[in-house]
Amino acid sequence: EAGLVPASSLGESLMKRISSNKDVNKLVHRLRREGWVYQSGKKHGKAELPGIGKVIIPKSPSDRKALLNLTRDIRHLEQQRCWNNA
Repeated sequence: EAGLVPASSLGESLMKRISSNKDVNKLVHRLRREGWVYQSGKKHGKAELPGIGKVIIPKSPSDRKALLNLTRDIRHLEQQRCWNNA
């Protein structure tokens, strides 16, 4: 698929700005190091845990709970990965 960029092809020195929120940026970069795939979009990005599912990454989160909601969604997908591997 066009636009999908695995972390291994970029190198750690390239810290692309994904969101206007620095904590969301740090979280997405950590996810990419752990094997998630990030796809950029016009208003939102998507982070995919291959074979499990996707979460939407806000480029300019205005909700004060955006980071909290994002970490919740990520945790749910990671739990599904654990259940699928069991």
